[in-house]
Amino acid sequence: MAMRKTGMSLTSRVAWALTALVAVFVVVFCLMAYFIFDRMEDDLVDAVLTTQAEQIQDQIAKGEAIPKQMNRAELGASIQGWVVADADDAAKLPSLLQPLGPGMHLLTPQARTWHVLVAPTAQGLLYLRYDATAHEGRVRDFGMIIASLGLLCVLGALLLARWFGRLVVGPMVDLTNRLSAWAPGEPGLTVARDDEMGQLIETFNRVQNRVEESIAFEREFASNLSHEIRTPLTAIRSDSEMALFDPQLSPDAALRFKRIIASADAVSSGLASARVLARPELSQPVNLSLWQSLDEAWLGFQHEAEKEGLTLQNEIPMAMRLEVDRYAVLIVMRNLIRNAIEHAAPATLTVRAVSDVCLQFSDDGPGIPPEVLPLVFERYYSYRRVDTAEDGPTANNRAETRRGLGLAIAKRVCDVYQWSLRVQSSGAADASGTVFTLCFAHGVAAPANKPQ
Repeated sequence: MAMRKTGMSLTSRVAWALTALVAVFVVVFCLMAYFIFDRMEDDLVDAVLTTQAEQIQDQIAKGEAIPKQMNRAELGASIQGWVVADADDAAKLPSLLQPLGPGMHLLTPQARTWHVLVAPTAQGLLYLRYDATAHEGRVRDFGMIIASLGLLCVLGALLLARWFGRLVVGPMVDLTNRLSAWAPGEPGLTVARDDEMGQLIETFNRVQNRVEESIAFEREFASNLSHEIRTPLTAIRSDSEMALFDPQLSPDAALRFKRIIASADAVSSGLASARVLARPELSQPVNLSLWQSLDEAWLGFQHEAEKEGLTLQNEIPMAMRLEVDRYAVLIVMRNLIRNAIEHAAPATLTVRAVSDVCLQFSDDGPGIPPEVLPLVFERYYSYRRVDTAEDGPTANNRAETRRGLGLAIAKRVCDVYQWSLRVQSSGAADASGTVFTLCFAHGVAAPANKPQ
């Protein structure tokens, strides 16, 4: 894969950036300390010269005799002085001092440093020279010490910054390694950087490709499986429908063939359910009779419901029709009926219309405790309300067939189609039963005489 080389990892860039910030601060601090110290040395020398000049001026004012030339023994180890009253006195001055006027002066002859003060007195101009070369040496030594300490601080900051960079970028590297182990291979995206961030982008691209491949494989598998299952289902349904036309067919056999047809439709509805749950696309709605849809959904469970003691009362008006997805409606109805068989039986399930777009599924079973109600639509959650009262193989068989997916699937289908599915129940001794309310919020009421 083509990548533009950056030449430096993200950890190194973080470390060098932090080190650069610290280095700038250290350099500024060292320079400020050096210049402040140098200025303090200069001010100290100037103060010494000013004090010495004031003392000599006081002596002259008192009439004391002051020599024309004062050496270090009289003024100090680093100070020399001259009193210039005429041209002869001026000739004895060092050549560098002769052109100077009154005030403070700084001279640097031959790598030496002189501070010179020229002040007027009653006997003439007073020249005081302070040799500050030793002071400048101390300033340079101080600068070397400060520079060494600053360099040590920068090196320490570099080590600390590298540790901090690894600490910050470490989780990203760990995530990259884990994702790379899960999705090895070459990405299909050109990444413009080769640091840790580029590696993470590259790895995420491989993960995305892996997920897309998995989704494509699952969709292809589901499509192939659906095709392979629908073909024999169509044959079974067609043969069963043809068998129903036999005038010599007994009522019991006709009922069994109808159950076979309903079971085939249930499998087809299950395939449609998987399609709804796996794909975001919605099917084209049709004009549907809800009364007939409930009978169709009940037919596939009638034998099991009678065995468990559940009876159905279909009170939906026969004229009630909506523009909705047929398979989606059957999925929700079948799962609500299956839930009543598994958790409410023996009981009576009554389905009625409570508005133009809402159905109510109510049973007179044991009910659901309030603390369990928020969990009934969770996947793989199953609460058998009569387990404590059941014994024997029937109870065991029921427990084995409960997987806690029916209501979750029904709720998922409702969410996809923007319908609403609510539950109300009471587990109290004096009030039992559960009520599921299904509202087709976006269903459009259709005329009763319009064919399905």
